[in-house]
Amino acid sequence: MEKVVVYAPATTANLGPGFDVFGMALEQPHDIVVITRLPVHDGLKIHASGPFSEGIPVDPEKNTAGVVAQHFLQEFSIKSGLLIEIEKRIPPGFGLGSSAASAAAVAYGLNVLFNLGLDRRQLVHLAAKGEIASAGFEHADNVSAAIYGGFVIIRAYDPLDIVPLKAPENLGVCVAIPKLPPQPKKTEKARAVLPKMVPLEKIRSNVGNAAAMAVGFAIGDVELIGRSMSDAIVEPARASLIPGYHIVREEALKAGAYGVAISGAGPSMIAVVDSSPAVISRVTAAMQRGFKSAGVVAETFYTKPGKGVTLLGVQ
Repeated sequence: MEKVVVYAPATTANLGPGFDVFGMALEQPHDIVVITRLPVHDGLKIHASGPFSEGIPVDPEKNTAGVVAQHFLQEFSIKSGLLIEIEKRIPPGFGLGSSAASAAAVAYGLNVLFNLGLDRRQLVHLAAKGEIASAGFEHADNVSAAIYGGFVIIRAYDPLDIVPLKAPENLGVCVAIPKLPPQPKKTEKARAVLPKMVPLEKIRSNVGNAAAMAVGFAIGDVELIGRSMSDAIVEPARASLIPGYHIVREEALKAGAYGVAISGAGPSMIAVVDSSPAVISRVTAAMQRGFKSAGVVAETFYTKPGKGVTLLGVQ
């Protein structure tokens, strides 16, 4: 085997109360990553193409895919060069797991290419190391969702313990991406505004909502999932970073969304709905209208929870 082609989904993290704990894969958008084995003297090379490739670093030290590949080569004593070609269809820097998709695709693809026999938890552990390149630290919510698909709960980080759950068939996701200038190290900045001390009543509120959301996924109750997308700790601190946040949330709920939240570190926002075409149309229009009222143009689209990284072909 000399080449693998991997599908990697966009993801959304936190979903309100599940900071660094909840993640969900999305059907759209997605990246395509091709990994080709090269002679060892060729080293590690990264090429980026696609509609969102501009600005993607091709230095392996600064690209999540490159960081993951380096860890694999070192940890498993692999003597090979590699060419990683990333067709970037997930916009980077907007809270849709763009960096996680690259990291997850490479972890999955190298496992296949070199027949390493790693399980999904081990792949998450290695893929999370790639997030250092984009966020400055390891975090597993997005890469877990990208590798497992569906909805995931990071029960613990040390040792890593992941609980995957299937999303309800009628769960829909309306996504609004505000056209704001990309911010370098955006995730680090979004974490910098978080409170250092949190009142007990806010912790109680988040624990209640997080527990109820997990139950909602377990029993397939979309309304309960949406009703639980309320965060008393992180989103209030980050709201000021997203022009129109409060209006977008209010308008989407009025239009029939069950719940609204910042997607990951933002600035994209997601709304959970049932799969009724009428509701989807109303909610996406309301989110776009909410951003427009704040003077921001936003792209909106509808998607559903999706599968994890998938092998598309080998050669």
